[in-house]
Amino acid sequence: MKVSPFWKTYVALAVAAGLGAYIYFVERKRPEPSTEKPKEKVFTLDRSKVKAITLSPQGGDEVRLVKEKDGWRMTAPTDVAADSTEVDSLLSTLESLQSEDVVTESPGPVAEYGLDKPKNTVSVTVEGAKDPLVLILGEKTPDGNAIYARTPARPRVFTVASYMEGSLGKKPFDLRDRDLLHVKRDAVRTLEVTGPEGGYALARNAGGEWAFTSPLATAAGRWSVDGLLGTLESLRMDSVADESPKDLKVYGLDKPARTIGLGLADGTRKTLEVGAATADKKYDVRVSDRPLVAVIPGALVDQLAKGMGELRGKRLLEVATYDVTGFDVEMGGTKRTYARSTSKDKDGLEVSKWRRTAPDPKDLDTNKVQDALFAIGGVEVQEFVDKPASPATYGLDAPALKVTLKFEGAKPAVSFEVADKDAASYARRSGDAAVLKVDPKKTADVLTAFKGL
Repeated sequence: MKVSPFWKTYVALAVAAGLGAYIYFVERKRPEPSTEKPKEKVFTLDRSKVKAITLSPQGGDEVRLVKEKDGWRMTAPTDVAADSTEVDSLLSTLESLQSEDVVTESPGPVAEYGLDKPKNTVSVTVEGAKDPLVLILGEKTPDGNAIYARTPARPRVFTVASYMEGSLGKKPFDLRDRDLLHVKRDAVRTLEVTGPEGGYALARNAGGEWAFTSPLATAAGRWSVDGLLGTLESLRMDSVADESPKDLKVYGLDKPARTIGLGLADGTRKTLEVGAATADKKYDVRVSDRPLVAVIPGALVDQLAKGMGELRGKRLLEVATYDVTGFDVEMGGTKRTYARSTSKDKDGLEVSKWRRTAPDPKDLDTNKVQDALFAIGGVEVQEFVDKPASPATYGLDAPALKVTLKFEGAKPAVSFEVADKDAASYARRSGDAAVLKVDPKKTADVLTAFKGL
């Protein structure tokens, strides 16, 4: 084959094209060297050594926050506990605060920047420092994107980002502790509620399960009670109606429409009293351990207005299958006993195995056992019979199935019975005064599942 006399030219052109492509696709993606100077921090601040913060807004109340052993306290304009989360956020803002731009190193009169009559002055007292750190904030820049600022430590005027106006311009209410009850849901042991829908009381047993103690002994729904406790745990006031009221009648708290009493693990008790509704559908409330009348959103009252029925156990039993260590089954005149054992597989993971231990020992398919236990929670209650007639009325004098579940630790055993009567299905739980009319199809599924074990 004859070689073109221009082959060297073609090679040179190919190399040039490749180089051009490299420059276009690779080199152009490289960032241009930055000539912008890094922003300076306004303060060198170690938040762990901050002892006090003062905010002095123009035309507003001065706010003073003081660090105490167990958190922060607001000492002005009102002496109340402070919200430690909000104070930490304020400290983070001050710690990371940067100068956006230096306007002038040697300013003349600072009135043109609004710094002769500051919009806000922030003062931070630091352990071991002779003088506090001070930030003076003036007017916004003409484009509104920044705020003029200065510190007494240097004469220069600089700017900070305009959003700092909100971060540093906190009102007293923003920084006070707005948590009303100061309770954790896991610490609550008893719960008593009164209101137009009637009164009721609940208690938590040693295994952590909730049940009504009044007006009758009946199971409560684990998740519904936990939801109410979660609302109480996170309850925060929207505003303060009166720090120290002289007349509770003004707020409907001389005769509260509702009360919620909480018995705690340490033996103490707190009561939340709910008074009159405000014009914007909020409520005036008071807690038993302080005089303050606060305003709360309507969500809690809406929740309580559903009454006792909202908190009842609407499933035959709420079973966490991993908690069950064994169970007894009485069916067709025979009692059978089952037990769970655990071992570790080659990867060190825990594996459960189920075995029928009596009357005829046999290893079981773990999935079948888990399915049977899971089926219990699928049986829905259609009706509560709170004043039941004799067991025979519901076929419960000779139940088709009785299951007793055993659990780890101190959690007590629980049992249930199911029966059919007059084309309906009924159930009864241990320690429960009510008879339950239950979903017949789901009940049949439970009977089939346990019969197969």
